[in-house]
Amino acid sequence: MANKELHIEPLTRIEGHMGAHAVADMENKNYSDAHVYATMFRGLEDILIGREPADAIWLGQRSCGVCPTPHATASVLAVDMAYGAPPPPLGIGLRNLALMAEEIYDGALGCGILEGPDYSESVCAKSNPEILAKAKTTPAPNAAAHGYATIGDIMTALNPVTGSLWLKCLEAGKNGIDMATTLCAKHPHQNNFIPGGIALTVSIPDIESVYVNLAKGIAFTKELVPAFDDLIDFLGANGLAGVGNFPFNLISYGIYDDPTAYNAKYADMSKWGEKRWMVPGVVIDGKLVTNDLVEINVGVQETVTHSYYKDTVQADFTKDPLGNLLTKDHPWNESTKPVAGPEKDWDGKYTWAKTPRWFDWKKRVDGKTHVMQANPLSRMWVQAVSKKAPESTGTSVKFTLPAGNVAGFRVPGEVTMEWKLPAKNNSIERVRARAYWHAYSAFLAYRMVGKALELLKKGETKVWNEYKRPRTGIGVGMVEGMRGAVAHWVVMREGKIYRYQIITPTAWNVSPRDAEGRPGAYEAAIIGSDITEPIDGDLDGVDVVRTIRSFDPCLGCTVQVFNPDNRLITECDLDHLHADEMLHQWEHSKEIEHSHDGHTHIH
Repeated sequence: MANKELHIEPLTRIEGHMGAHAVADMENKNYSDAHVYATMFRGLEDILIGREPADAIWLGQRSCGVCPTPHATASVLAVDMAYGAPPPPLGIGLRNLALMAEEIYDGALGCGILEGPDYSESVCAKSNPEILAKAKTTPAPNAAAHGYATIGDIMTALNPVTGSLWLKCLEAGKNGIDMATTLCAKHPHQNNFIPGGIALTVSIPDIESVYVNLAKGIAFTKELVPAFDDLIDFLGANGLAGVGNFPFNLISYGIYDDPTAYNAKYADMSKWGEKRWMVPGVVIDGKLVTNDLVEINVGVQETVTHSYYKDTVQADFTKDPLGNLLTKDHPWNESTKPVAGPEKDWDGKYTWAKTPRWFDWKKRVDGKTHVMQANPLSRMWVQAVSKKAPESTGTSVKFTLPAGNVAGFRVPGEVTMEWKLPAKNNSIERVRARAYWHAYSAFLAYRMVGKALELLKKGETKVWNEYKRPRTGIGVGMVEGMRGAVAHWVVMREGKIYRYQIITPTAWNVSPRDAEGRPGAYEAAIIGSDITEPIDGDLDGVDVVRTIRSFDPCLGCTVQVFNPDNRLITECDLDHLHADEMLHQWEHSKEIEHSHDGHTHIH
């Protein structure tokens, strides 16, 4: 039986502009090869050059309208460090609450709107009719918690637009946005993260109003997690466990700084990083390598062998502020120099996404670079095995959501949840981890509300520390978005941004082959993946898109600006910039290589 090639472009139900090429081995019923590519140019980093570093907080978060607060957090942490501007405890706590609110909104969006429909009745009726038929007669073990009698009922509830769980997730996302708006003045693209703290004064009633929305999020997640547990357990036992497997090579920067530990100093980053409520870590082949945020930062590399960019020739910075050696491919040494080229040249350059890898520079494993996955499964795994948080058991993350009688929800009492290390890192387990991350963020937000009230009652109401901005500085902000590890690197000279680099979670996952020919996470997860749809006709590639969407791609974060007909247009909401102003700045900072007809190769 001959192989079949699939070209899926654009991928739908994700944020962004990407395509996938996969080769289906029809005899063995799996995918033997894959290439995933981003189809628009990224330019936000260059727009920031020459600006006040604090401007990056407003503009950097416009990497994305879905997950702006993680970008705002990464940017403000980088600028805190470059300026030497640590916030007071309440300022840190309020930043955390804003980030938690977005994680709660974004988790509901990912599970119910972006990924869950891949396993809905409307999709499975065509792609997996045998599984759907069995689901309709299989009782749901957690029906008392979520209200769906059978697995088939859950699948029907995930039908887009009409499904009851789909609609509940939409409403839950709105509730999370309401909570974020209370803390940030607006969403998306909040207004009040500033170096040294947050521009938000609060009283005890303000925090109590935040909790009103949080209580709804807690009540919702008590239904969300049991529903996805039932669905994923069933799917794993009925033919979908072999879709989208990837090795347990995981990276997480950690999230939610301890209000009494964070001081914005690179010299202390190992200490305050390890005290994050969600700890940083790198896992290679299922084994924890490090929790040291400095070690993780130094190990981050980004190359462009198969990307439409020029390579970095040499390092400006040979050492980090602590004297650790940096390669030329570290983001503090990297620039964004586009070189447009032909599309779908799998042996050459074929994507606007770059190629992040993590370098085991301390030789804890092998002293080499590694392909990594960034997503909720990564951070839940790191939290579980690190045993640095009360909820970490070494093999699970176990926590208890508080009681709360909220109108319209089914479970008023306390609920203990436990995310356990999965046997496989496959498409469905990545979705399960996202549901548990939603619940765990709600749990940590409940703790953070308590911490904020404690500070207010003690009279610690200060939300910002005055600072004196230096003329030169260097900084990095490393945090987690819903989709995984996100970091911003800034170099300041003469009070202006000299270099700025962003590596998003999707950049880790969507990366192309590297110089050694190793595929990125999306590509690797597709290669070897089972084909579960019928093969007696044309393939729809449902297992390819299930695999990619299980990572919850956000290409708007990864590729942001394109230039058709020499006219600069923003992909994301850069509402503080005029197009002619951006074009002027662009033309004075970079040159774009054009094709013979005078236009860039933008797909």
